Amino acid sequence: MKYAKGFFNGLCFMFLYILTILCAPIILLLMGYRDFKQKPDILGFDLYVIEIADTNFYSHATILGIAISFFIGVLIYVLFLFLFKKSNKKILS
Repeated sequence: MKYAKGFFNGLCFMFLYILTILCAPIILLLMGYRDFKQKPDILGFDLYVIEIADTNFYSHATILGIAISFFIGVLIYVLFLFLFKKSNKKILS
């Protein structure tokens, strides 16, 4: 059951990443940005692509960004599980 919860936590982070990348250009347009391009990369692979030109916008969540967000979600679940399990043993002793 712990593995399933970790997997679902990773999925939640993955969907949160996708939602953030897809909504970011709209928020930037509302803030007044009219010429904006961002394309960060790690080891030559893009994490995401956001482009705004005048009133047109484009955003793209890449596979690398999705995979990294999934693993971060699983890692956060495991760290919380480890920290709270350790603190519960100290309280019970």
